[in-house]
Amino acid sequence: MTWDGLTDGLLRSGALSGDWEKVFRGTPRELFTPDRVLDDGAWVDRGEQPRRWDELVTSDLPLVTQVYEGTGTPSSSSSMPTVVAQMLRHLDLSAGMRVLEVGTGTGWTTALLSRRTGDDGVTSVEVDPGLAGRAWDRLRAAGLRPTVLAGDGMLGHAEGAPFDRVQVTAAVRRLPSAIIEQTAPGGVILAPYGTPFCNGALLRLTVAEDGRSATGPFVEDVSFMWVRDQRPDSGEFEVEDVRYGPSRMDPAAVAEQTDAAFAVGLWMPELFRRTVRAGYDRFGTGRTEVWDGESYAHCRLADRDGRHAVSRSGPRRLWDEVTAAHDRWVHCGRPGLTRFGMTVTVAGEHLPWLDEPGNVLA
Repeated sequence: MTWDGLTDGLLRSGALSGDWEKVFRGTPRELFTPDRVLDDGAWVDRGEQPRRWDELVTSDLPLVTQVYEGTGTPSSSSSMPTVVAQMLRHLDLSAGMRVLEVGTGTGWTTALLSRRTGDDGVTSVEVDPGLAGRAWDRLRAAGLRPTVLAGDGMLGHAEGAPFDRVQVTAAVRRLPSAIIEQTAPGGVILAPYGTPFCNGALLRLTVAEDGRSATGPFVEDVSFMWVRDQRPDSGEFEVEDVRYGPSRMDPAAVAEQTDAAFAVGLWMPELFRRTVRAGYDRFGTGRTEVWDGESYAHCRLADRDGRHAVSRSGPRRLWDEVTAAHDRWVHCGRPGLTRFGMTVTVAGEHLPWLDEPGNVLA
């Protein structure tokens, strides 16, 4: 596929709004993609596999561009073009607005913002100095001069405030008060949001007139890498005094349904979850695990209603709590994630709600 072909497809799907077409079409991702990208666990080098590299860069796929040293865990990527287009549409950006981007990455989204609102209106902050430097080089090569800074974007950039728009390009569990305080009243904050139970959704907040809070709905189903200092811990610990019992709920009800898992995560924001699929025990080929660092539970997928399907330890009956939260979601009419929203205050409160801000989740 060509870049023009990809852009045409995004326009047809509605992901890319017409007012962004010229900027998007004129800012191909290849200008901001490193010569090595990760594809299905193997690095593709532009010099050695130019055709495959071109295919990947013009595809509607996220591209991992850097991993943490000594691991295969991604630490930077070039986001999926559909998601970038959706975020630009929800940002509702006009020429002349001042924009703060948290997470420069490759510099591609920074370039799109600069070409829409002008170099002087864009400030991008990247926590990784190496990434910031390479992104700045690519931006200069493209004839762009936004402000690119190396630092903690979660602290914002007070010297450039107030901003009309803030776009965060990594998933957050908590939105720092500095981001709200540096956004103008009526301004928009766009951030991927997740919990250790489910990552996640795109949150679109509007800052209140008094500047003390921001509220708004979740608008898209997206999943991003975590902001580095908010990555959920593995939560591993010793499991002792294990008790067993059946499950009233099929674990697939949350393991395979994003809306349900996202809702449970809002009700239980401290709870970690993962699904392990492996034939390591005689009871089944996988299980859903949940834990809070002190209590632990898992439910086997193959025989979830069996007498020993659920194993648990610790003071809390975590699987029962997950089941109760899922029941609550069903009782509410199985709402999709876009019926939920969040209010965040400068005092640090994060208040999830259903349908309207006054209906805060218990």
